[in-house]
Parts: sequence; structure tokens; C-alpha cells
Amino acid sequence: MSTIEDVKARLDIVETVGSYVPNLKRSGRTWKANCPFHNERTPSFIVDPSRGSWHCFGACSTGGDVIEFVRRIEGLDFREALGRCAERAGVELRPPTRREVERREEHERLLAANDAATLFYQAQLAGPQGAEARAYAERRGLDTATQREWQLGYAPDEWSALTDHLTARGFQDRELVAAGLAIEGQRGLYDRFRGRFIFPTRDVRGRMVGFGGRALGADQEPKYLNTPRTPLFDKSGTMYGLDRGGIEARREDRLIVVEGYMDVIACHQAGIENVAASMGTAITEAQMQLIKRFTPNVVLALDADNAGSEATIRAVEVASGAADQDTVATIDWRGLVSYQNVLQADIRIAALPEGEDPDSLVRSDPARLRALIDEAKPVADHLFEAIAERTNLDDARARSQAVEAIVPTVAVMADPIVRAEYVQRLARLGRVDERTVLELLAWRAPSQRRARSAGGEPPPPEPDDGPARPTPVPSAREVAQAARRTSSAAQSDPALTDVHPGEVQLLRLLLLRPECREAGLELDADTFEHGLNRQLFEAWAQTGGLDDEAFEHDEDLHAHRAAIEGSGLSEAYGSMTGLQLAEAVRSTAWNLRVRRRQERLRAAASAAAHERAEGRRNGEGDEQPDLAESLAGMAERQRELVQVFRNGGEVAAGLENGDNGSITQTHDTTHEQAHVGAPSRDAPEVMEEPDDADV
Repeated sequence: MSTIEDVKARLDIVETVGSYVPNLKRSGRTWKANCPFHNERTPSFIVDPSRGSWHCFGACSTGGDVIEFVRRIEGLDFREALGRCAERAGVELRPPTRREVERREEHERLLAANDAATLFYQAQLAGPQGAEARAYAERRGLDTATQREWQLGYAPDEWSALTDHLTARGFQDRELVAAGLAIEGQRGLYDRFRGRFIFPTRDVRGRMVGFGGRALGADQEPKYLNTPRTPLFDKSGTMYGLDRGGIEARREDRLIVVEGYMDVIACHQAGIENVAASMGTAITEAQMQLIKRFTPNVVLALDADNAGSEATIRAVEVASGAADQDTVATIDWRGLVSYQNVLQADIRIAALPEGEDPDSLVRSDPARLRALIDEAKPVADHLFEAIAERTNLDDARARSQAVEAIVPTVAVMADPIVRAEYVQRLARLGRVDERTVLELLAWRAPSQRRARSAGGEPPPPEPDDGPARPTPVPSAREVAQAARRTSSAAQSDPALTDVHPGEVQLLRLLLLRPECREAGLELDADTFEHGLNRQLFEAWAQTGGLDDEAFEHDEDLHAHRAAIEGSGLSEAYGSMTGLQLAEAVRSTAWNLRVRRRQERLRAAASAAAHERAEGRRNGEGDEQPDLAESLAGMAERQRELVQVFRNGGEVAAGLENGDNGSITQTHDTTHEQAHVGAPSRDAPEVMEEPDDADV
């Protein structure tokens, strides 16, 4: 048994979840409560102790094991959550290596230096030298309680006041430089922050990692000075106030992102607490990854000057690209089946009045700021207005560029009705028919979307060698047989008996075929619910490949990788092109999600039916009609999806279920799609239709 499985086996998932969710109550064989990850009236959060899993059947539509729950509820990464669970379970993780011990000790010393610096700055603000800084705080409306709560301070306008203070307390010069508190000059160390109002900055775990200093002198430059990049602090990957605002954001299921320190503090002081600052940038991909720990829903509260800027538009695209996406099968106007990434997030823009920022507006009219946030526009609306305003609509090339800039945002819309409305608006903006826009949406490769969001250009089209010709590929039967061999090999390996075969197949594709990397990077780590699978995927995604050094001190992960790669892939995968392998990755991931949702839906429906039956035997009424109706609705949506596959077929049916349909690949200069023959009458369905008795 691996360390991760040992931790999960020792933890009682009901007890662990119940320590965070006090309203968790028994409901037949399962336990239920209002979901802790979003607001709801009817409980849709189910814990199943027999499976050791939890799932939200409401807005979240997500789930996992006990480690995943702790990771989400505390906003941790996987290793941090594993450590927290191991401590709770009394399981000792592998002893750290010497290098890890040294790195941890260095971080602890830098954190201690930052803590000591914070106390020094606070004392200076309260002392005789802090009169000017206190006057600044008063002008900005910061009361004494707020100053203490946020540990605000003052860096005296002296050459080495902080450096002398910290070295006298045993901190070494190299530690002060490494922490970004001091600068090494020709005549020794001197303070980085001098004559500035200090905003201490904590990371998402509440650790003091850096500082921001606001100039107090009129001729002092720059106006704001931040800690440089250090082992603890990276401005692009840190959000001011997220350690506080994230907790409320999870409760409100929405985070308001502002630009500056004062915006955050003023909002919190006014009672708007689900707020954090990007510290001068609209938002970065790393910051969006932090936000996702608390909520997928973001409102960017921007002043009027920045709301329509090119930088803001790029940042909005980055935020959309970094948000969670799901893969769904779609059928276009030609009857071709393709896979579309849809955004599992709601990103909106609240443009403030001219001359106002969140700080000034919340101090003068907090009710108006709340109203503007509640009325925030969807990203697509904001982009339409901002881009159309600066586009010469009489120039065909300019219209084309405008449409190209908005297409990535429309392409990931999950609601088909909303998406259709924006398709019409795009057609009117470009002065083309809707079919042209639909082709742009369907033929947009994910790699091209990422390139544009980063400010780059899509790769050049393939040379035009004449009419497009079908490319022969393995038949669906051959691919299905290969998938079954992969699945049976996974189940026969004792090390993989508790691992979902879909996860094994997906990891084998990523580990053994480098051509799958680009498609694999589109996946979220949440695709893998098994702990070691998640670790393996994260290591693969971060390192650009896996070598022995990545597993030097992790025997469990090394053995798991060997088990995953052990049986290899069948020859059918070996004859696929890179584009076909990418489609195999997407369809396998999509099937994995669908099957998991079906399994959880059936389990919850069965539990609900069992509870109702017990209630009838005891003479009680039906206590949860809303949940039953919700489950029935989900089953109906599953039936509708099954019908789509019956009518049109689906690539993944060949990959996992062995239909007799044929796959024809048609090349285009920018896109490759699969036209899938309908499954044969004898072929298994891609999904099993739920029985009426189950719901």
C-alpha cells in the first residue's frame, strides 16, 4: 500500500469532512450537507463513506477523496494537503532529504526575518518618526484598528535602520538580502525601503513573504516599491489580501480582484471582504491558479482608465485561459463531431466611474460600489465594447482582427444559447454570416488560443499541396481493442487495482507519446482523482518530461510510474499522427469525466431511493424531493447526451467501447476534425442509460 493510500485508509472521511462542515448529517447510507464550496439552499453535497469519496451535485459538480477535500477547503496544493492529512492520520511521510531540510530551514529564516521586519515597521509607525506616515493613514481613512489588523507600518528615512535592527538580533547579511529587505552596496548593506508607508504582504497560507512601500515624499520615485523576487515572494504569483479575502470568496462564491493595497484594505474596512489585489497587474495566470482554490467566479473591479486598455484585454484573456475548462462533444452545422473546451468559470468586469477607484468609491459611496460589482458585465460584453470602440469598422482587415480577438472568449462559453447570441453579435461585428463565425469557433485550435492570449501569433498554416485528402487511420475496432488491452493490463497489475483504468490509459498516452504533450497541458490536475496519478501528472506538466531525478526521493511515485508505463501502449496507437493522438487524449479525458459523473449520479440516486424507502417503511414523508428531482434532471440530461451519440456517433466510443463505426480524418490548414460513423447496432453505447428505477 502506498503512503497516500495508507493516509486515506486511516482517515474517516465523514469525521474529516464533518470537522469543516458542521451541518453534515446522515442520510441513509451516505451523509449530506449544504456544499461548503458554494451557496445553496438545498443540500447537494454528498459524502459516501463506503467509497471514501464526496461529490457536489449542485453548481460545483465536482468531487474526490478526503485529500482532495482538504486541498480544496484549505486552499492548498496537493503535497500540502497530503501533509495535513498525514499529520491528522498519524502517518509519517518519508523523511526529507538533506537538500529539502536546508531549503526548509532557509525559508524559515527568511520568514522569521520578514516577521521581525513587520514588527519593526509597526513600531516605527507608532513612534515619533511615524508622524508623517500616520497623517497619510488618516488622510486615506485608515482607522487605528485597521492599521493594527493589517500590520501596517513605516520604514524610516534612514540608510540602514532596519538592517542594523535585524543584524543586532542575529540575522545574517545574506539572509536580509535574500529576503529582499536589504541591498548590498559598495559600502555595505542598506535598507531597501526608506521613507515609505509599508504594506506587509502575506501569501495564501498567511505567511509574511514580502512588502510594498508607498512613497510619502512628493518627489520620491517610484511611487510604489515592492519586494523583488525572492525564494518566498513572486509578485506575479502573489495576491495581496487573498489569505483573508479567499475565505469570504469561498463563502460568497465570488472574488473581487482590485489593483492596489488600499483598494483591498478600504473594501475590507467597509465590510466587503471577498476582495484581493493583483498588485498593479490586471491578473496573471499564476494568480488565477491561486484564485481557483477558492472560487471559479471573478469580478475585475477596474478604474475607468484601465478598463479598456490593451493590457487589461490581454489579462482578461489570460484569466479565461487559466480558468478551469471542461471538454464536451459538439456537432457543427455540417454534422461533424468535434471536442470543445468550455469555461467552468464566470469572469466579469466592473468598470468604475471616471476618476474613481475601489478605494475612493467605497469610502464615498460603498452602496454604489456594491451595486457596480453586482452589475458587472460578462467578459465577452466588455471585450465587445472595448474592441469595437477602437476598431475602424469600415476596414475589413480591422474587423477581422476584432473578431479574431473575441473568438477565443466565445469559443469556451458553456451555455449553447448564450454562445449562439454572441455568434450573432460576432457576425454583425465582422459583417459576415454566422456560418463563417461558427467555422472560426470550430476550427480554432487550443494551442492557437493560448498563443493569442499570451500575445503571440498562431503557427503558420500547412503548405497547400492541393485538395484535402482523407488520411488513413486505425479503424475504430482496432483502436477499441487497443484500449481494452490497455485497460485489462491496468486491472491485472496488482499495483493498479484501485486506480480508474481511464486514468491509467490517459497517463500512458502522456508519458509514452511526446506528441500528446500539448493536448495534455490542456488538462487540469483535477482530472486525476487518484493521489499518485495526480502527483505524476503534476510532475510531468511542470518538468516538461519525467527523468529519474524527479523521483529521486519518492519511491512510491517511482514505483507507480513504473506500473503505469509497464504494459506500454498497443500498436494501434503507434500508427496515429500527432493530431490523432491529441484527439485521443481529449476524448479519453472527456469519457473519464462522463463515466465518473454517471457513477456518482447512480450512487446518489440509489442512496436517495434507499432513504425514501426507509422513510416509507417508518411512516415518514419524502424529506428530500428537491434532491430527487435534481438527480432525475441529471439523469434526463444524461439520456439526451446518449441520444446525441446514438444519432451521430462519437470518437471515444471507438476508443473505449469498440463500436464498428469508421473514422475519417479530413485535413484543413488550421484544424482537424473527426467525422464519425454511427455505431453499429451490436456495439456497446459510450454511456449506459440510467434505468428509471435508479432515479
